[in-house]
Amino acid sequence: MNSGRPRVGFLLVDAMHRLRRPPVPTLIAILVILAGTTAVFATTGLAVASQQRTLDRINSPQGRLITVTDSQGSAGLSAASVAVVSTLSGVDWAIGIGASVDVSNVSLPGGATATARRIYGVSAPVLTASEEPSQQRRLAPGQGLAGPGVAESLGMADGVGAVTSRTLDATVVGGFRADAPLQVLNDDIVVAADPTEPGARLIALWVSVTDVADLDLVTNAVSDAIVLAEPGGVRIETSEELALLGADVAADLARTARLTITGLLGAVTVLVGALQFGRVSATLRDIGRARALGASRSTIILQVLVNATLCALIGATLGAAAGLAIIALVAGTLPHIGFTVAVPALVVLAAVVGSVPPALRAAWLDPVRILRVP
Repeated sequence: MNSGRPRVGFLLVDAMHRLRRPPVPTLIAILVILAGTTAVFATTGLAVASQQRTLDRINSPQGRLITVTDSQGSAGLSAASVAVVSTLSGVDWAIGIGASVDVSNVSLPGGATATARRIYGVSAPVLTASEEPSQQRRLAPGQGLAGPGVAESLGMADGVGAVTSRTLDATVVGGFRADAPLQVLNDDIVVAADPTEPGARLIALWVSVTDVADLDLVTNAVSDAIVLAEPGGVRIETSEELALLGADVAADLARTARLTITGLLGAVTVLVGALQFGRVSATLRDIGRARALGASRSTIILQVLVNATLCALIGATLGAAAGLAIIALVAGTLPHIGFTVAVPALVVLAAVVGSVPPALRAAWLDPVRILRVP
């Protein structure tokens, strides 16, 4: 060994060698770090996974929905509002519907009737056409889709045909199924309509935001963007309490997580520091011989820190695996990838920080005093 800067390869080989000499402190250090990492995952990690599941429920289609209604038509809610609102930041999709009309099968005059609605913006993911994806096509104005069982109730054996009423004629070209929050449409025939048609009006406009946390901001933007003949004549409804609940859940968890992780990392730092002091005391003569042969203080410090890092990496990896297994077993889900990566990294950092004082002590030991024969 020379007194210059130690090579990385030498430090790694030396650290691997020191993992086995002596083995007991190494094993205890790994177990301490493993236990600390597992504890973080089993407490905060479990809470994070549960919170994520709760937030996913809060961030449901119903929770992210903004409903603009003009049920009497007095406000003159223009169909052009759909295109305008769809371009707003934070909007996932927007759909508008016109007033309902009763239609019948053209081939069966005087037969059963069903409710039909003009619809504007039919690309929402909650509306699923019955055809295979390869057969699906964009509806042209005047073409419609029938909800589950509606075409059969009108006597359309193949699920397609023409329907008519006093104010609406359409061709049913297939079926659809509406998921929440638009399941109310499942009893209807939805007919694609041209939003640029003069006088096209909506009785309801449904807007889904991308994230429930943005509900309030997007609601204000929608209120400003919609096109009305009589401003202020519509009613805008949201699930604002869900957005507030989501924010409260996230804030409470963040506060608890900080306290728990800080405490556990502090414990890991102290315990690893104590173990490294013990290791230094157990290898005093090895350190003294290395210093007598020309090893610099920086080399001794790096040897202790690299050894601590290897122990931490092994313990943190095993602890993360054990913690994730516990979370999957108890919560049935896993925390997000950021948390999964950050916890082992912080534990390794805590172990290295805890090893700095014993590393400094080892570097400043007097080799003559260590090697002096009584």
